[in-house]
Amino acid sequence: MSSIILAGGLMSGALLLFAPLSWAADRRDAPAVKFNTAFIQGSDQPPELTEFLKANSVLPGSYRVDIYVNRALSGRRDITFSQNPVSGRVEPCLTLPMLQAFGLDLERLQASAPPQQAEQSCFDLSRIEFARVDYQPNALRLSISVPQVLMTRSARGFVAPELWDAGEPVGFANYSFNASRRRNQREEADQYYLGLRNGVNLGAWRLRNESSLVYGDDQPYRFRSNRTFVQRDVSALKSQLTLGETFTDSRVFDSVRFRGAALASDDGMLPDSERIFAPTIRGIAETNAAVEVRQNGFLLYSGNVSPGPFEITDIYPSGSNGDLQVTIIEADGRRRAFTQAYASLPIMVPEGALRFSLAAGQVDDNGSDRQTPTFASAALIYGASERITGFGGLQVAEDYQASNVGAGVNTGFGALSADVTQSISEVRRQSSVGQSLRLRYVNTLDVTDTTLAIAGYRYSTEKYRTLSEHVDELAGPADRFSAGRAKDRFELNVTQTFPGQSGSLGLTASEQRYWNLPGKTRQFYLSWNAAWRSLSYSLSLESNREVGGSGRDESDRRIALSMTLPLGSSPGSSRLSFNGVRDTSGDYNAQVGLNGQVLEQRNTFYSVQVGQDSSSGSFGSGKVSTTTSFGRFEAGYSQGRDYDAFSVGAAGSLVAHEGGINPGQSLGETFALIEVPQVSGARLTSFNNVETGANGYAVLPYAQPYRTNWITLDTRRLGADVDLDHAITQIVPRRGAMPVVRFKAAVGRRVQFRLLRADGSKVPLGASVESADGKSLAVVDPTGHALVLSEQDSGELTVKWADTLCRATYALPAKDPKRAYERVTVRCQ
Repeated sequence: MSSIILAGGLMSGALLLFAPLSWAADRRDAPAVKFNTAFIQGSDQPPELTEFLKANSVLPGSYRVDIYVNRALSGRRDITFSQNPVSGRVEPCLTLPMLQAFGLDLERLQASAPPQQAEQSCFDLSRIEFARVDYQPNALRLSISVPQVLMTRSARGFVAPELWDAGEPVGFANYSFNASRRRNQREEADQYYLGLRNGVNLGAWRLRNESSLVYGDDQPYRFRSNRTFVQRDVSALKSQLTLGETFTDSRVFDSVRFRGAALASDDGMLPDSERIFAPTIRGIAETNAAVEVRQNGFLLYSGNVSPGPFEITDIYPSGSNGDLQVTIIEADGRRRAFTQAYASLPIMVPEGALRFSLAAGQVDDNGSDRQTPTFASAALIYGASERITGFGGLQVAEDYQASNVGAGVNTGFGALSADVTQSISEVRRQSSVGQSLRLRYVNTLDVTDTTLAIAGYRYSTEKYRTLSEHVDELAGPADRFSAGRAKDRFELNVTQTFPGQSGSLGLTASEQRYWNLPGKTRQFYLSWNAAWRSLSYSLSLESNREVGGSGRDESDRRIALSMTLPLGSSPGSSRLSFNGVRDTSGDYNAQVGLNGQVLEQRNTFYSVQVGQDSSSGSFGSGKVSTTTSFGRFEAGYSQGRDYDAFSVGAAGSLVAHEGGINPGQSLGETFALIEVPQVSGARLTSFNNVETGANGYAVLPYAQPYRTNWITLDTRRLGADVDLDHAITQIVPRRGAMPVVRFKAAVGRRVQFRLLRADGSKVPLGASVESADGKSLAVVDPTGHALVLSEQDSGELTVKWADTLCRATYALPAKDPKRAYERVTVRCQ
């Protein structure tokens, strides 16, 4: 045991000797340290530590290195290494402009150090307390560690453009499938939906297609393509170039579907970028129901939800400022629909920031009486100061013009933007001139923990026309269209958190009136979520009021109560639930359910419910779902007095690449491929249910573009027969790219070799063991043993110490699965 401990201590010392070259304030004037081998005991022969005691050094010169600042990849550039005349060490020359480019705050940096020389001279970071510079020559990596207070705010999370990875060639298909069969006393109905997002990446270009296939008893097969386009980064302009079927930018003008070309700023390329506002769909389901979300007539989302209140957050509208039509299809076939207003946040950008969008082509309204006038659109947003943002734009089409001007103001009470748009529309020799005023507001009150996510108001005169409304009128009389011409619209989204985790209150509301339709369209959802000990509960109110094209006013109001109680203290314990819903007409639905893991499988879940319904009496339902490395799958069944329903769903992807074809989970806009050569079943710790297939590849479904993404392998699952050079790395993908993350792995058998010299004595401590091709395998311990990963069942080892070299041939016995490693004695000749 003592020899093992001493060997471990020796190895620790060796690792310190082989550590990267380091320069820090507390080591500048320290005398050279020499390791005293007399302290090594537990070996009856003098140790051979020549290789360990060699000083690690770098020659003066210029090297292209990766720059890591506080463990984040920040750049790649040529760095000059020169000899310090005081210490004699070869150190990297870091100038102030370099450090500023790496994200350091020069004002705070210079205030924390004694006066330095000219701007272009080397800045001595060792004068900064807690600062450290490490260089790894074998990896060409220069690591800079500084206190976080010295970093600029704008640089946090930002990665230099030269590190953005365009990825490798790939073709993929991302699918979402739902099928259901509903039967009642009168009829049987089948419904099938397949949503596809397909793509091909070639170099800097990305081809994308979004489409859907719908089939049912009440309609024939219908394939519809929402958009097809090619896209690429324009790094110099921090923007995206798009060609094909797409949507115009929505920040200034309402979004329009068109065929043509667009060039628009990409905020993701910028430090502290603003993110796209994604709507949250909330509602209440009475049974295992299907939810469909449409925008401008195109089906954006179709999925199954469990009984009770639901939230859908993974909806990505094709364009902004287009209301979302939500349809809930209950298990017994009943349909409920409501409209949720959707608009973007106030227009605000940092001081000096410039955002732009240019588009030209033909409007494609996707209607039956298709009108495709040629148009051009331009919008500009500029941060005039920290508090004021100015913006405006122009839209020109056949017999149509629109101009916009507005400003955003950042105040202590939140951000507010206001703008006005004037339109001139001429249809069948009749000219319409109108205006539209828009106000948007957002704020978070830290004192009360209130988040006013978005509040918007818009008023349009009777003769105001958006470009889409102008195209509709070109197709025929305005009264042919069921969609109303908006008069005014109000939207509100508030979240209130109460202290002590006592609960939270959420409100989503919108109201819209029309010039050509009576009444209002109103959507209101109020929820209270709280917990008492281990019991979680939610009380929600929902009200939807729709105005149809014929002027018919339809209202739907309901109240729901949900409760959940875990039946145990472990995370995998089953949960008992209750859901009750009642509407203003007196109809009700109440049910008790149980859900949890299936046979302790963390990725497979079940749920069963029994209940009473005012329309169909007692009923029961159940659902099982599982998530694997190649997709998510679910099946559900419901049965009542007068109906039964069965549904299945699947979501995943197929990725074709240079190394083969791999199934995967549903892909985001940007994703990655993981390669661990010859190793199947390797998993990631940074993402659930992702593991390599038989070809050694795995699909990582999500990655953040233009930002550092850490990828970590779970080495605990690799087994003793796999050896990795490293288990953690990072990628910085461009938007829509698929970079390949390659881990170097060696696969073989673990063998503990007992190494003897020709005279039978042990090989000395510290001798190096290499393969026949010169690959370093191990170091001999004090007992003359070396633990090696052998990639072959037979071969030759080369053992070196001092000026001695010998070779030992070996042949391994048949593999015994019960043994973690083999023990083999060889004689070194």
